[in-house]
Amino acid sequence: MVKWAVFAASVVAAAAHGEATGFLGNWTNQNPGRGGLTHLVISPDGGDRVVVRAYGECHPNECDWGLQQAKVYTDDPKSKRVEAIAVTFHYGFAHHEVILRPTAGGELQYELFTEFADGSDKRDFMVAGTLQPSSWAGPLAQNWVRPAELRTGWGGGARDFPARPAEHCVPFETSRARAVEANGNWRIVAGSQVLADAGNDGSSAVMAEAAIHHYGFDRRCTVGGPFKTYWKTGVSFSSDQMGGAQCIGFNPTTVHLVRMEQEWKIVDGSTWILDLGGNKPKADAMLAFIRANGLTKECFIRQGDPVMVFWLTH
Repeated sequence: MVKWAVFAASVVAAAAHGEATGFLGNWTNQNPGRGGLTHLVISPDGGDRVVVRAYGECHPNECDWGLQQAKVYTDDPKSKRVEAIAVTFHYGFAHHEVILRPTAGGELQYELFTEFADGSDKRDFMVAGTLQPSSWAGPLAQNWVRPAELRTGWGGGARDFPARPAEHCVPFETSRARAVEANGNWRIVAGSQVLADAGNDGSSAVMAEAAIHHYGFDRRCTVGGPFKTYWKTGVSFSSDQMGGAQCIGFNPTTVHLVRMEQEWKIVDGSTWILDLGGNKPKADAMLAFIRANGLTKECFIRQGDPVMVFWLTH
């Protein structure tokens, strides 16, 4: 096709192992028109890959073209500098091919080639324009729909893994851990140590005790400060999900930070894994902790106001 011949003339037409961090984030088209792009969200997808979610001009609402993995291109086979991204969306009766290039001013230039596949007499067409950095979009997911009031900024997500953060742990004797009740209040204790308070929720306290002995938990830890503690066994993490535990699964290579209003959240797709409030250093440390340990699930004994939080790996 002519459009790809033109594209190949300006960049090396081979998937590149390179840095695409300048493309990551949320992008808005101030002047879409004529069936053009309205918004893009570009996210890391592990390694050197990126995924793109696109929205197009429709009436009365935007068309959600979906989420697709993109190809990255350099200007030389030996270069790691990404000069362009290409991605194709198949939405309804049309195929949309999008080419993205960065500008010196921190924007993205785009070319959009639309090919109709409905057998009509509509002519295929091409539009071009510029996308500006935006706080429009939220966490990525194939079925995610933007609430009108949502304003989410990009808070991270570069492909490189942060350094392994230092953990601070308080040990206890596993064999002495018990759920005990006094005056209607349930606690998990280990000798004279009070490990957790379950209030009047005796069933959660008993389940927390069971989890301690099931996994052999012998310490409570935190990274990046005292906020958001978790339970673990020595230096390892289990892959076994105990019955009764509620767990949130995620991919440690695509999990990243977003900033919603003034709060930092760790998300993967449409899943919110952690809310760290305004504590960016804590958010950075927790993201590094997840990635460095290859964690794939966050588990709770009593979700919402948990008695216990622990992490699982593959």
